[in-house]
Amino acid sequence: MQKFMIISQHTHEECTMVIKQTLAIGYLTHFYWGCKSGDHTGYAMIDAENEQEALYSIPTIIRNKARAIGVIQFDPDKVKQW
Repeated sequence: MQKFMIISQHTHEECTMVIKQTLAIGYLTHFYWGCKSGDHTGYAMIDAENEQEALYSIPTIIRNKARAIGVIQFDPDKVKQW
């Protein structure tokens, strides 16, 4: 498994529908939302086999606007060895 940062934008008009659909597909609690601050974006860290699988956490109506970015954490001891 790999970790992916999900960035999923939607419009003000799509907001309620997107959040309800995210709940319906079981990923609502994985996301942090900027909607109340005027930033209609969901942010999440998802474990998945690949980018496509990570994007399954996004409702289909906005999936084409979402990004799944593979991320890692660096090991402090290995960094010191560089």
